[in-house]
Amino acid sequence: MKQDFQSLLKDLGKQAKQAAQQQAAAEAEARKKAEESISFAQAVGGVQPLKNSQRYHAPQDKTPLKPRPQQPETLAEEDYFYVGSGGWDEPPATFSKNGQGKNDIQRLRNGHYPVVADVDLHGYTQEEAQQVLNEFIEFTKKRGVCGEIVHGSGLGSSGYKPVLKTMTRRWLMQHPDVLAYVEPKAGNDGAVRFLLKRRRTEDFE
Repeated sequence: MKQDFQSLLKDLGKQAKQAAQQQAAAEAEARKKAEESISFAQAVGGVQPLKNSQRYHAPQDKTPLKPRPQQPETLAEEDYFYVGSGGWDEPPATFSKNGQGKNDIQRLRNGHYPVVADVDLHGYTQEEAQQVLNEFIEFTKKRGVCGEIVHGSGLGSSGYKPVLKTMTRRWLMQHPDVLAYVEPKAGNDGAVRFLLKRRRTEDFE
């Protein structure tokens, strides 16, 4: 059954927003306590605190903080794959690694591989789109070998240049885990269906 990657992005966005709100609330509480502390110090003036030799001091916890585990479909940002800005000639409608994937292209066209996830890149900048693509590849890997990307034909872009379309296909051509891609429907150049390398058996253990 096809997984909704777009909904995962929304969930991650909500989590980030909630974390930001919690952080802001914590900072506001800290400021409030600091202001109250200052006001109290000003009120008591030069009063000296009483010495209490019996006061218990809890030992400081020096346990290192554990990083929050990542979502299984996400990557560390330093592991993201990006393509440069050069070579923006429009890529081909179909592609296979080393020109040896005619069977892969035919099977993609015939729907031999089930599409396990899809994503729409409309509204993203080039950098944002590449970040989404990195996460989407990982999302697809967990569920199968075939996914679909909607990037648009580029008719609404400045100068009618297909920016996202060109970037997406160049990105797929250079990504080490992508074997091939095709346009899923004849005459529709606004999307691509891609095939990933199969995961090794030990990756599932």
